[in-house]
Amino acid sequence: MELNNSVDQMLNEYRARLHWDRRDYKAALDHATIAADEALGKEDVTGYWRMTFLLAECQLELGMVQEFAASAKDLAENPAVQGDRVLVKRAKVLHSRALEALGHTGESLVVAMEAAAIDVSGLVDKVEEVEMLHGLVAALAESSREQEAWTYALKMAELAGDVDNQRVAGKAYWAVGNVAFLNEDPENGIYYHALAAENLAPGNDVNTWAFFNKGSAHARLIAGVVDEETLACIERAELANSVTGGSPILELEIATARAHWLVLSGAASEAAEITLEILAHQELLPEHTLAEVEYVSSLALHELGRNDEALIAAAHAEKVFIGHGSQRRALEARNLIKSITGASATA
Repeated sequence: MELNNSVDQMLNEYRARLHWDRRDYKAALDHATIAADEALGKEDVTGYWRMTFLLAECQLELGMVQEFAASAKDLAENPAVQGDRVLVKRAKVLHSRALEALGHTGESLVVAMEAAAIDVSGLVDKVEEVEMLHGLVAALAESSREQEAWTYALKMAELAGDVDNQRVAGKAYWAVGNVAFLNEDPENGIYYHALAAENLAPGNDVNTWAFFNKGSAHARLIAGVVDEETLACIERAELANSVTGGSPILELEIATARAHWLVLSGAASEAAEITLEILAHQELLPEHTLAEVEYVSSLALHELGRNDEALIAAAHAEKVFIGHGSQRRALEARNLIKSITGASATA
C-alpha cells in the first residue's frame, strides 16, 4: 500500500509540473493539492513543501489572491518546514508576496525582512536568490524605502542576467524597473521594463504578459510618464487579458490604468465615466485596489471641478492606503487632497 501511495504522489507531482509548464494552472493546482496531501500524510516534508509552494503559485496565477495568501501563510508557519532554513526562507518570501498582493504593505515588509535575515549562503542557486530578493525589493519599495529597495534591486538585476529562466529574469527586471520609476528615474525604469518585456514575451505566458503590461502602465503613470508606450502597455494588457478569457479583477485593474492615462492626457470626463463604471463592480475588488480606483476617480473629478466628490474619494483612498501600510500611496492621496482643498478655498 505504501508503495502505491508513493507512486500516486510521484504521478501527481509529475502531472502538476507538466500542467504548470503548459500554463494549465487549474489542472496543475488540482494535482499539486493532491500531491501535497499525500506527501504530508507520509511525513515527506520536502515533497509537501514543493507541492504546497506550487499550488500557491497556481492560485496566484488564477487570481485566487485570498487563497494564495492562506496557502502561503500555512506553508510559512507549518511545523513541518521549520527545521530547514531554505524552506523557511522561501516560505516567508512567498508569504510576503501574498501580503503584498492583498495590499498589506506593512505586514509584507515585516515578513520580507524576516526572510532576509535568514542566512542561506551557499545553499541556493541564482534562480532561488533572485526569487528571494524579489519579495524584499517589492516590500521596501511599497513602504517608501525606495533607496534601500534600489540597492537590493541592482543586486537582483545582476543575478537575473545570469539565469536561464526567462520567467524569473523577466519578473526580476520588472521589479527593478518599478523601483526605478518610484525613485523618479524613468530612464532606468523604461530600460529595465524593456528587458522584462523581452523575457516575458506573450509567446511564453499570455497571462503574465497581461499582468506585466498592466503593472508597467501603472508604474509609468505614477511616475508621470504619459506617452504612447504607456498607452501601448494598456492596450497590450487589454488584448492579452481578452485572449486568456479575461479575469474580471484584472479587467477592472486595466480599465483603471486606462482611466488614469486619460485623466493625465486631458480627457478627465471620459476618465470619470470609466471609473464610475468600475465602481459599479466594486464588490469584485480588494480594498486596496478599490482605493486605487478612487484615487484615479478623484483626479478626474478634481479636473472637472467636482471638488466635493473628489475630496470624498481621495480621503477614503488615503485612509485605505494608511491602513494597508502603503506610505507612498497615502502621501500621493494626501497631496491630492491638499490640491482639492486649495482649489475649493479659492473658488
